[in-house]
Amino acid sequence: MNIPEGLNIALNFGLLDSIFSRRSRRFGLGMEIKDGTLRHKSRFEPIPLTELEEAFLIWAGTGMTGLSLGDLPRTGISWLFQWTGRSWPCSCNSHSTELFYTNDKGVYMVKLFNLMPEQGETAIFSGKSEEEKLDKILRLFRKSLIKLQDGRADLPKGEPGLFDFNVWNTNKPGTTFFIPVTNITVEYMVLLFIYFGSKYGFNIIDELNGGRSCGLDKWIEKGYIRNDVRLSLFDLELRVLTTLNVEQAFICQNMNLALQALGLGGWAFTGLLPHYALGVDPAYKGLGFRFIKPEKSLRSMLSPVPVGRDGVFEALCPPYVKDMSEAVDKFLKMRGDFWKEGNPYPYQDPQGVLQDEYHPSEVRIQIVKDFCTYVYENYGRFPAFLDPMFARLVFQAHHLDLEFYDKHYTEGAYTEVHRNHFKLWHPELAEQS
Repeated sequence: MNIPEGLNIALNFGLLDSIFSRRSRRFGLGMEIKDGTLRHKSRFEPIPLTELEEAFLIWAGTGMTGLSLGDLPRTGISWLFQWTGRSWPCSCNSHSTELFYTNDKGVYMVKLFNLMPEQGETAIFSGKSEEEKLDKILRLFRKSLIKLQDGRADLPKGEPGLFDFNVWNTNKPGTTFFIPVTNITVEYMVLLFIYFGSKYGFNIIDELNGGRSCGLDKWIEKGYIRNDVRLSLFDLELRVLTTLNVEQAFICQNMNLALQALGLGGWAFTGLLPHYALGVDPAYKGLGFRFIKPEKSLRSMLSPVPVGRDGVFEALCPPYVKDMSEAVDKFLKMRGDFWKEGNPYPYQDPQGVLQDEYHPSEVRIQIVKDFCTYVYENYGRFPAFLDPMFARLVFQAHHLDLEFYDKHYTEGAYTEVHRNHFKLWHPELAEQS
């Protein structure tokens, strides 16, 4: 394979160099700022990122790196959801955030949830040459890639949906636009099995409905749930959200640092309203997610709720299951699939670790089912307050137009790697630098 010189530089780029040179560089080839002191119109045509550039960014952002170590006592190991290691840390290793992106050719999902290393690959890049690393990244990237449609994603081009100060350069020709999406329901259920386990036995109360227990009364009477340790439903879901919303930030920051090593422009931002990005407005298909509208909530919380992209990324809730009891069963099966004997593990004695696995009792499973059923029956949705499919941050990468920065900025607005990007990656287009 013909390896561009830029890849060798990127693979050996210093971490601190990436951190200290990180900036939001928003002006790419083919773009225009029409007013203000920084007005400028690029004289170049947009040039899209290559497959290799996109693969490098994506694998730095969210790629599988091997196996998690799970270096925990028995009580800690038992709460792990799965064993795959990724380029970002995750509570209980549930890794329920996936990356969607669009470019001039189409809309894609990088589906890594079920991807596992091969036996013996605790660290899949350890000891490999640059050629071997490149081959591994591209093979795994292509294996995990799902093309959802041809052509660039139909995202909002202004208000409502996209703040007007981001209209000029967002999702333009030549750019690659990334949207991480988190399946909230997976980690939610992981935490429920912890909170309702014998060690904790928290009582979750519904403050919006008179402070009553969330379907747990009979379990309090039988002594499985403690009435002296109370947590509000709202606080519980706030804990779930704060546990998970950092995942998208990790992914975007990883890609942001990778931009510096590649000599590309781009930035992470929140200017695209999440429901519009997912597809709530019929005027814009977005990522084509299914939305439901709760009809039996006791409160006026009836706005549309994103539940999944049919067939590829579905939350653990109706309409993808008939009820929340089935959703819990589906969750347990998913977790069980990752804990099967014969799957890769990092330990010298995996059988011993498998014996330490936490198997929830039928009672604890029913407690989780009763709680989830209460939430769904009283709020017409699960979770009660959070989107089952949660999006917040987005990220864009593009080739920089250095003339804009030379015109308007003092020395240091970009690095030598940015200056030499086309010479290093696309020598046939070196005049763009």
